[in-house]
Amino acid sequence: MTQRQREALVDLLLLGMFADRNLKVSEDQKILSVIEEIGWQSYQTPDLYFQSAIARVRDASETNEGTRYRLHKISEALGDAETRALALDHLAKFLALDGAVDLDEANFLSAAKTEFGIVD
Repeated sequence: MTQRQREALVDLLLLGMFADRNLKVSEDQKILSVIEEIGWQSYQTPDLYFQSAIARVRDASETNEGTRYRLHKISEALGDAETRALALDHLAKFLALDGAVDLDEANFLSAAKTEFGIVD
């Protein structure tokens, strides 16, 4: 993955974190573990990136239009279908972190699949 794709994946997971409006510390830790898995090659540490990304995704998550727009930008940054599918796999695992995917999270995952051009 390129750094742009890594950042897009982090944005996607952060947006997923806001999907159910129930933020948990464990979700931050899961995102950090994903970053360890995929690597990070930026002048910014992941923590600093989080600060700016959280503001972006929080604003985007306020409306359906904002969420769709952010998903569109993330899809563009992820690039090819293989990377988008990998990102969706990470997202599905992330959303199921607490043992269940609620309706808001399921709707978000469905919207992400649609925006990424991936159908079940």
